[in-house]
Amino acid sequence: MGLNLRGDSTCSPYLSAEDTPPIVTEVYYGSAPVKKAVIIAAGNGSRLQGYQNGRPKPLLKVGGVHLLERVIRSAKKVGVTEFVIVIGYQAARIRKTLTGRKLGVKITWVRNIDWRQPNGVSVLKAERYVNEKFFLCMSDHIFDYKILDKIKEVDLGQDAGMLCVDCNLTRVPNLDDATKVRTNDSRLVDLNKSLADFNAIDIGVFVCTPDLFDALKESQDAGDYSLSGGIRVLSEEGRMRTFDIGEGLWQDVDTIPDVRHAERLLLRSTRSEGDGFIARHINRKVSNQITRWLLKTPITPNQISIFNLLFSFLTAWVVSLGTPITTAIGGIMFQLASIFDGCDGEVAQIKLRDSKLGAKIDTVTDHLSYLSFVIGATVGVYNATGNSVVFLVTGIVIASLLFALNLARLYIKRKGTASLRALDTAIASLNHSGQQARHLKLFGIIHHLGRRDFFAFAAMLVMLLGNLQLLYWTMMLFLGLVSVGMSMSEAYFLSRTGGFLPVLKTNLFAQIKALFHE
Repeated sequence: MGLNLRGDSTCSPYLSAEDTPPIVTEVYYGSAPVKKAVIIAAGNGSRLQGYQNGRPKPLLKVGGVHLLERVIRSAKKVGVTEFVIVIGYQAARIRKTLTGRKLGVKITWVRNIDWRQPNGVSVLKAERYVNEKFFLCMSDHIFDYKILDKIKEVDLGQDAGMLCVDCNLTRVPNLDDATKVRTNDSRLVDLNKSLADFNAIDIGVFVCTPDLFDALKESQDAGDYSLSGGIRVLSEEGRMRTFDIGEGLWQDVDTIPDVRHAERLLLRSTRSEGDGFIARHINRKVSNQITRWLLKTPITPNQISIFNLLFSFLTAWVVSLGTPITTAIGGIMFQLASIFDGCDGEVAQIKLRDSKLGAKIDTVTDHLSYLSFVIGATVGVYNATGNSVVFLVTGIVIASLLFALNLARLYIKRKGTASLRALDTAIASLNHSGQQARHLKLFGIIHHLGRRDFFAFAAMLVMLLGNLQLLYWTMMLFLGLVSVGMSMSEAYFLSRTGGFLPVLKTNLFAQIKALFHE
């Protein structure tokens, strides 16, 4: 058989019956979620040649986060609370830098004085601390935490483990150095770095039972001290599965070029199908470059959100002056604020620091930025024309937006999130070919156009003409449509999840009543 480059989801070229390992009956461990992870972090990273001031490899920073810390945070996001970490080279420095208290987890540190030996020796050192199904990860691999989420409740049945693999061989940058895997119908047949006949790549993430340790002992008794040796023992018994990660992000970090490639992958991962046209083709390309620099600093995502809010206030003040030149400058600043707005989320995602509090801060600062811009434009038009009617118009529009945002708050609360992203996705889904209600389909389109990336870019183009009045009246009309569309769409969603009127009566009317009592 030759090398399979098809990259299909099954990772299964034709295999003869002799290639399929027999099934061996073993202990059943159930499908309870994995709560413990073993991480191998004993090596010295000799190929990094003293990169980043000679840090031990587990403390190498990629995307502003230590490699070992990234693995811990990834597993923590899917519910892992206990870690057994095997260390060797510069063990004391690693323990001092990364503590369980700092990361909010329980860590059992295991010292391997034979860290120069193959990695199977390090894995076996963890045996006495593990008596349940567990994740096994390499500290020098970055990967999307969603991969762990997909396998955390896997029922291994009588199998001893499952190896996550990448079947898309064309996206592996250093194929020669990767651990090759041959798999058939999600059963692991063989693996080795020198394997000539393979159809997948080992990404360094496993879910295993303690039976792995017996296999490692058997392999080491035969003279093979590598982890792959123990996995081969299990595969020959027919007790190892594979799981194709699909488009999931991962990268083995062994060299300086690997570090740079991994950081590019992390930045690229911040772009999503949900991005609008302007965000995808303009904003993300600029914000990613800003984020690349921010990742090297201790600046937090929440600090970025607050800075962008202050910048938005400055933008509103410039616009409020009402002259053609300040209108043009304000338009450019508004577009820059839209670009900066993506940086907090990018840093949070790459550093694995996203949280409900961060999502709330991002949502609140976004709304205040919009509000300040609207007020700035209103004052600017008044200063330019002396027409006080603009204050009445703006008041009506803001009131309708506040009503819509209150319904949005109720919706995201019911969805159990703190971000408007869930609402954006839901309203955008209304614009589909099978939508019978034309007004809902229309609001799905309008809401998409109201996304900050498109709105800010369009506003900048108008403001570059120096005509603030044109911007103001166009914006008021558009925001009026958006607020009506949001309100009706949210009422539609709320009615499908318990009734719109009961929700409105319980929440909105109660707030109004409390306000008058105060």
